[in-house]
Amino acid sequence: QLAGIEDPVYLCDTFKGVVKAGSRDVAYVGGEHADTNQAAVLELIRAHNLDRVRILEGIFPDDTGHLVSGHPFRFCHVDVDVYDSAKDILNWVWPRLILGGMVVYDDYGFHSCVGITRFVNEERLKPDRLVIHNLNGHAVVIKLAGAQL
Repeated sequence: QLAGIEDPVYLCDTFKGVVKAGSRDVAYVGGEHADTNQAAVLELIRAHNLDRVRILEGIFPDDTGHLVSGHPFRFCHVDVDVYDSAKDILNWVWPRLILGGMVVYDDYGFHSCVGITRFVNEERLKPDRLVIHNLNGHAVVIKLAGAQL
């Protein structure tokens, strides 16, 4: 609101922990981090008067992408800890991301999240994006070029 942006913020969560853990992910088998629920998040939203926040419960984008598929995106924060989830999210959001838009990955370079590190490193090879490691556990990917939906 302070920046004059009126668009909603979507929080996407399964509330069931990590999903899509696979062979590229050494520390996860699925279900980890299932320590919150929608009611707790709604309470935080209300406590901070965040009237533009919307929760999409389910696996994103598989279960909930259709609810926001017609919208362009400026920013996407990905905190899924595993390769396949990160890949599915980026494949969905990238065509909807505006030029100059950013995707931030949590846990980049962390030993327990080698799938995220591997995925982001693969993204470095693509000419339409700039990947920055900010040394505090995030990778920032900026869209430089490409077609949008």
